[in-house]
Amino acid sequence: MAFQVFMSFDLDDASEEDYARFYSALAKIGLSHWVKGNIGKLELPHSAVIGDFPGISVESVRDQVRSSVVQILEATRLKGFAFVIVGENGTWGSQVVS
Repeated sequence: MAFQVFMSFDLDDASEEDYARFYSALAKIGLSHWVKGNIGKLELPHSAVIGDFPGISVESVRDQVRSSVVQILEATRLKGFAFVIVGENGTWGSQVVS
């Protein structure tokens, strides 16, 4: 079964280069700062990523992703906080207000 994962994060004392390295590492595990929708590609707000992951339960996918993110933080020597949300049969929408 596929689950949608959304993650918001905050990196402590991180530079733009640190964020770029972190986004790149997250993309390698399936979490992207860009999402494809009905009207094309959309960039998520700063410090947010999304991706689809296979698994048997929301809990197991949450734990798998959270563990992978901790490993990435440790490998890149970054410190911070990650908030992981996992759902099945989810949907999302966006709206620009000018």
